[in-house]
Amino acid sequence: MHQSRRITIRELLSEQGKAAKIRLVAGEKGLDRYIDHPRMQKPSLAFAGYIEHLSDYRLQVIGQTEMSYLATRTPEEQKQAIDAVFDLRLAGVVITRGQQPPDFILDAARRTDTPLMISDYPSSTFMTNMLLFLSHRLAPVLYQHGVYMDIFGLGVLITGASGIGKSEIGLELISRGHRLIADDMVEFSRESPKVAVGRSPDALRYHMEIRGLGILNIRDLYGAAAITDTKRLSLMVELVPWDQVAPEDRVLGENSEIGILDVPIPRIPIPIRSGRSLAVLIEVATRNQLLKQRGIHSGEDFVQSLQNRIEQGH
Repeated sequence: MHQSRRITIRELLSEQGKAAKIRLVAGEKGLDRYIDHPRMQKPSLAFAGYIEHLSDYRLQVIGQTEMSYLATRTPEEQKQAIDAVFDLRLAGVVITRGQQPPDFILDAARRTDTPLMISDYPSSTFMTNMLLFLSHRLAPVLYQHGVYMDIFGLGVLITGASGIGKSEIGLELISRGHRLIADDMVEFSRESPKVAVGRSPDALRYHMEIRGLGILNIRDLYGAAAITDTKRLSLMVELVPWDQVAPEDRVLGENSEIGILDVPIPRIPIPIRSGRSLAVLIEVATRNQLLKQRGIHSGEDFVQSLQNRIEQGH
C-alpha cells in the first residue's frame, strides 16, 4: 500500500518553527494549505511577469535579491507583480534574512489568505535546512506485511503467506541476539533514489504477535538491546512452501530483485518444511548478502569453477 505525503503550513510551523527561525506574520486562515514537494522555489521570474511554472504546492522563498529587485520598480508595478503571484493561492511564502515585508506584500497575503512567514536565516541556509527536513518528511511511504529484523547490521524483511511462521522465526532470531524493528506491518520510506528505510508504525512498535502467546512486548522481555527503531532495507527473504521451488533453485539459489518504492532490493526465496532451521538459514542468507556487497559471490564462483573443470575435461 503506497501512500503519498504532504505537510500543512500549520504542521510546518509546529515542527520547524523554532529550528528554522520562522514566524507567521499574515495569512492565518490559510494555515491548512499544504506542501507536497520538498523543493522550494524563488519567485524571481514571477516578479518580472513569468508565473507559468510557479507551483502553488511548493514553499516560496523571497530573499534579499528578490526584495532588492522589487525596490527598483514603481509602486504600481510592485503591487501588480505581488498580486499576480499571491493570486495563485500559494501554499506559503517565507521572507528570509529577517526582512520585514512591505505593506503591499502584507496586504496581498491577507487578501488571499496566504500564510506569510519570516525567517531570520539567509535564503541559502534556510533552503538547505528546510530541504533536508522536507525530503525526509515528504518521502514516499509504503506499508508492507512481514517481520523486519536487524541481522548482522543489515535490514532484513521476512515475508511469506499469512500463518507461515514469520513472527515465530523472528522471535527465534531475537533469542539468537538479533534485533526486532517491526512485526506484522512495516513502514518503508525512500530516503534517496537508492535507499529505502524501514520502521515500525508507532502503534505496533516493539510488539510481536505470536499465536498461542498473544501480544508480546519484546523490549520488556529481552531488553533494549533486542530492538531498534529503523534500518536501511538490504535484503528480502521470502518463505515459500518446499514444493513451489524448482530443483535447480534449491541447489544454485534464485537471484532476483524486487522494487520497494522503486529501490531494487535483493530477494531470496527460502523453501520451508519440517526439520529445517529457518533462523539459521536466514542468518546464512544475510551473511552471504554481506559477502556479495563485498564482491564475493559464492554461487557464481562455484558455477565458474565447475564450468572450467568441464572445459578442461576433468
